[in-house]
Amino acid sequence: MAVNIITFFSSVSPQERISEINGKLNATKARIFTTNSFFKDGVKADKTIRDQHNYLFIGTGGTEAEVVQFITKSKITPPILLLSHEGSNSLPAAMEIRSYLQKQDIPARIIHDSLENLTSRIQEWEKFTEVIARIQDSRIGIVGKASSWLMASDINRSAVSKKWGVEFRNYSMNTIIERKDDDLWEEFRPNLEQFLSNATSIECSNADIRQAAIIAQAVAALVRNHDLDAVTIECFKLLEDTEVSGCFATSHINTLEGVVAGCEGDLPTTFTMLLAKYLTNQPAFMANVVDVNVDNNSVVFAHCTVPTSILESYDITSHYESGRSVAIRGRFPFRDITVFKMFGEDLTSFWVSEGVITKNLSNEEQCRTQIRTTITDPVSYFLSSSLANHHVIIPGKHKRLIIDFFNFIQRQ
Repeated sequence: MAVNIITFFSSVSPQERISEINGKLNATKARIFTTNSFFKDGVKADKTIRDQHNYLFIGTGGTEAEVVQFITKSKITPPILLLSHEGSNSLPAAMEIRSYLQKQDIPARIIHDSLENLTSRIQEWEKFTEVIARIQDSRIGIVGKASSWLMASDINRSAVSKKWGVEFRNYSMNTIIERKDDDLWEEFRPNLEQFLSNATSIECSNADIRQAAIIAQAVAALVRNHDLDAVTIECFKLLEDTEVSGCFATSHINTLEGVVAGCEGDLPTTFTMLLAKYLTNQPAFMANVVDVNVDNNSVVFAHCTVPTSILESYDITSHYESGRSVAIRGRFPFRDITVFKMFGEDLTSFWVSEGVITKNLSNEEQCRTQIRTTITDPVSYFLSSSLANHHVIIPGKHKRLIIDFFNFIQRQ
């Protein structure tokens, strides 16, 4: 879905100023239209254009009547989004237009900024359309089913597919389990050697590591053979049936395969990781919320798997709950982070906050990778209104980007 900018300039505006503004708009990747070209080129070429992301750029004052006439004739889908800048009486005109539309019960909103910032935002909106296209072309594999304790994390897959366009594919646990007696493939050995050589310490047996690697290569083969963009595994069922954890497998997929991998068959969190990757080009840490301190507004996140590429160092150790197989005790650099979660039947609800990692912990009563973080939003959210347990931790500060993305798709 394209971003379309329809421009409006008064007939008495200096041509030099119009050319200057149009030059800046044309430097973006958006499709720029005049009112005439919108009907002559836009509508004729694309019958869906009225339902796309259409923004009315109020270049100057004196355009109020022309804008209203265009809205009436074009029948573009509300809400009407008016772009105004700091010069040429753009904002006063936009305010008059918005108020008139309100009287006509037509939803409308003004997006006001400097001309430079508006062009940057248009470029960001164009990137959002690329992210949406990637999601619509994505395939998420579910190996097994969601773990039984994810009681609040159901989604309506049909609703999610309708909203986001993503495709879900189901695979039995046997897809992975039947490969557990395979040999370690020659082409996978460098991945295992890299995992071992970068570890600070190794507390697992060679046999356990080898079995975890065989499961990892089986998941990697599934991802490649079926062209998956994300996968989530019923990992406790895998552990029960084979005595092999999926912790190395999910870490490997997230780190080296460039694909998202989530734990426990948790689709909302896996989808959150997928969107986070598309928006930020980074892998994320899916974790339990294991402690909340309201007094200092801190949260402890923990899980037994983590992409090693976002760690400062790590140990190879056993899985927490079972004491068996392989897991990762990672240590993060003390850095800015974003905590993010999508939720709801169609995954359109979300929560996001920024924060900073303040400490790596090593509590024997929690999953192996543990970080204490302070965040900018009240941690009471986790106790009173959280979107279930699992949350996603992304390196860097991305709250504004994520909010802007959801505003864009919801046309706010």
